[in-house]
Amino acid sequence: MEEKHFSDLIAKYLSGNASEAEISLVEEYYKRLEARGANVQNSHFDFTLREEMLNKIREQIERPVVELNTGSNKRYRRYFAVAASILIILSSGLYFYKNRTQAPALSIQNSPVKINDVAPGGNKAVLTLADGSRISLDDAQQGEIAVQSGISIIKKIEGQLIYERADTEFRVLKSQDIYNKIETPKGGQYQVNLPDGSKVWLNAASSLRYPAVFSGTERKVELTGEAYFEISPNKLMPFKVVSASQVVEVLGTHFNVNAYSNESQIKTTLIEGSVKVSESSINKVSYLKPGEEALNKKGEILVHSANVEQVMAWKNGNFQFNDMYLVDIMRQLERWYDVEIDYSAIPHTRYNAYMSRNLHLSRVLEILEVTGRVKFSIEGKTIKISKNK
Repeated sequence: MEEKHFSDLIAKYLSGNASEAEISLVEEYYKRLEARGANVQNSHFDFTLREEMLNKIREQIERPVVELNTGSNKRYRRYFAVAASILIILSSGLYFYKNRTQAPALSIQNSPVKINDVAPGGNKAVLTLADGSRISLDDAQQGEIAVQSGISIIKKIEGQLIYERADTEFRVLKSQDIYNKIETPKGGQYQVNLPDGSKVWLNAASSLRYPAVFSGTERKVELTGEAYFEISPNKLMPFKVVSASQVVEVLGTHFNVNAYSNESQIKTTLIEGSVKVSESSINKVSYLKPGEEALNKKGEILVHSANVEQVMAWKNGNFQFNDMYLVDIMRQLERWYDVEIDYSAIPHTRYNAYMSRNLHLSRVLEILEVTGRVKFSIEGKTIKISKNK
């Protein structure tokens, strides 16, 4: 059978347009590869097995199309495990091609990085101290980088900032007098351990303003962009995250807040514990349970079940797009790769994809192109999008 059938099958699987029969065939194919101990990232496919699987399509191809994100969680997890394997292969330089005169084959190449390619983001941030001085954290050496009123600010390892008491005679200070601010640029991310032991991971193009010392009756920080929080418990001092007119209040829990100004809503997702989400403009309060998210759009808060894996993908070093519009995907790429996007010809299509954020931009775009719906080109720091004819 022609190579085209195999490549089309993979593309349909990744884009969510495969029939139940096609889904089963792809998953069975990878299951049997795994059973044979095949290293799908570094070896050629087992072509005999592939042909066997492809021949079955002729018998079952007419079954109705089903949504990949319906059904059991087991099937859902299996889909992403297989999709991840496919996309890892693609990102390593695997491509499908058609040859009319020779037997169909797959080629794996260690293709060089393109000249006009864009590297992925990394650990980049700027710390602004209470006196207005600014420290580039990606340039700073490991160790103590500043001391503020009994608080030592330490760069422990790459991408991590820690606040510790610098002396035994620690003095409780007025927190409003010593606010710090950490900012990540486009293409940056950073982790900061706050004075109370809470941990915060900042995504690209984000900022967090916080006191160097928490005192009084609350622990309040201000967020723009996106961050994941692991809050140290303290029943006497609730932790508050302020984003625009929204306030998230917790005692000790894990949650993610996406509050980018160019997104249509503020999204708060609870991983564990409990949080209270309030909107000052309408004086409305909502409470979240683990696995739920609050969508705050123009002051209206809606609560529903969250796709936690997708929400946490960025913090775990991945992209995960589940039935996501291309325009939403491109905004993520814009922030992570520090590029501009030409949205003038972007199609209104949805995608399913899973890949590492450590890939160069060209590899990510090649993966998105596998569906055959769009074509991308990188022109300097601008990504052009066109429909594939």
